[in-house]
Amino acid sequence: MTTVAPRRTRAALLLALAAVAVLGACAQPGQVATAIGAPPTPTPQAGGLPATQGGPCPTSEVPTGLSSQGVLSGGQRRPVLVYLPRGRRAGKPIPLVLDLHGSGSTPKQQLESTGITRTADRNGFAVVAPQGGVPFTLGRTHGFAWNVPGVPLVDGKPVPRGAPDDVQYLRDTVETVTKLVCGDSQRVYVTGFSGGARMTSQLGCELSTRVAAIAPVSGLRLPTGCRPTRPVPVVAFHGTADTVNQYNGGKSPTWDYSVPVAAQRWAGADGCAPTPGAQQVEPLVTATTYQGCGGGAQVRLYTISGGKHAWPGTPGSMAKGLTPPRIDPNELMWTFFAAHPLGSTA
Repeated sequence: MTTVAPRRTRAALLLALAAVAVLGACAQPGQVATAIGAPPTPTPQAGGLPATQGGPCPTSEVPTGLSSQGVLSGGQRRPVLVYLPRGRRAGKPIPLVLDLHGSGSTPKQQLESTGITRTADRNGFAVVAPQGGVPFTLGRTHGFAWNVPGVPLVDGKPVPRGAPDDVQYLRDTVETVTKLVCGDSQRVYVTGFSGGARMTSQLGCELSTRVAAIAPVSGLRLPTGCRPTRPVPVVAFHGTADTVNQYNGGKSPTWDYSVPVAAQRWAGADGCAPTPGAQQVEPLVTATTYQGCGGGAQVRLYTISGGKHAWPGTPGSMAKGLTPPRIDPNELMWTFFAAHPLGSTA
């Protein structure tokens, strides 16, 4: 059963925040100007999930801004950061966006690198940043990696025996935080970078009845044996100069086909028309979109020419001599998300 941990003392909170604030290598520098509050005691709710948009909604006890919460999963209390936007309308269910860090990174660094909390303030959605279950060192940095089913770690080593079930943890996170903040159960979305993008792709398959749409960044795959129970809208971002997860595929058995092929495979799984359309968004950015998908879904790939293994638009995200294109991937993905709630047929 999924529950939220009770209120802790200030000392315990500082220890919890220290545990999730380890610096990682898969994120870019940035800032999140928020105050971190103490984990609240949840308000019990009857009947499982709260009502969707327009229904009754109890007042959230989670403070505005960034706070550290706890989720019980697999018998462990696991950390998750939750950001509630400024100016939230009380009593109205709020959309949730899960933001999954890359291998060797942390929830805090993922929020800082993506700048997604600023997007949340502008558009009125909550951000949920969980933490992978595998402690992982990448170079001189120490963070965490995701236990993606059937996929080794980025260094080629197998996931350690006894590693937590991260798919179940993320399922529990969705259920717990939806109840805790009165999230809109029709508008739960997932994005992630690198290893977090691979896990985002996995959740599109395994949580297709709970997750409305996904947005993998530098890591789109169609997992082996993926059988989503509904067409899942997908928007992805990937640079052609990515040397970690190569745009055109690589020799690794876990990265052996190109990103355009991954988009094509998702389009096939979603029942889309076989021939996509292409649009030049900026001089270095092309959007390839598959239309005519089942259930009103779309599959869209933003290709950044000269983009490196990085969140688009951030410092250092382009090959030498190239200026980052004037796109905001957070706004692009949110526009896509907002157009694709669960049950949408448009």
